[in-house]
Amino acid sequence: MKKSIIGVAAICCVGLGVVASNYFSQAQESNTSQSTAQIVDKGNYRQFIPSKVVNSFVLQSIDGDFTNKDLLGKWTFVIFGYTYCPDVCPTTLTRAKGALKSLQATAEIQIAFVSADPLRDTPSRLSQYVNYFDASFLGLTTTHDKLFPFAQNLYLPYGIVAVKKSDDYAVNHSASIALINPQGEYMVQFKPEHIAGEVPTVDMKKMASSFKTIVENSE
Repeated sequence: MKKSIIGVAAICCVGLGVVASNYFSQAQESNTSQSTAQIVDKGNYRQFIPSKVVNSFVLQSIDGDFTNKDLLGKWTFVIFGYTYCPDVCPTTLTRAKGALKSLQATAEIQIAFVSADPLRDTPSRLSQYVNYFDASFLGLTTTHDKLFPFAQNLYLPYGIVAVKKSDDYAVNHSASIALINPQGEYMVQFKPEHIAGEVPTVDMKKMASSFKTIVENSE
């Protein structure tokens, strides 16, 4: 059963990898007319130079609206997923918890888990889910008409997979992690590693090390 789940997860992420690749190809093409704008591959992450504008958005948390203003003054790691996710999401959040102290030692941060399944993931359910991993994690979502542009803006594609009308469906989503700087600008996207037999997730040790370098270079 576990092997079949991993297989499905891998297939989903491969498909989303193609979509994400198209996003970046389009971004690179649009940047050809802007000599100062580029996407630089740093190995385990991509960096936007200059940092990318995060379009105006409103997400919901158990404490109310979460907007662009809530990005200011701290570094924000954005993870897309959903609470019914079989393995990619819990694995990513567990590993993010393990890297939390290292990330916090570098700078003031917040980790936001954004659900791509607003039909089932209410703010209350999301809060309970993320708090299981760490009380500081934020659980956010909104309706698809607002969520999709936000996901597209961060190059974190997602899609609903349903073979019939039912509440039992899967959500394909990117395993990448977006990093937004304290000015509220999209600066870096950390890429997941694809290892045979394992679900694709970001290497948190590499992310923590890279984050320290990114913060030092931005000061």
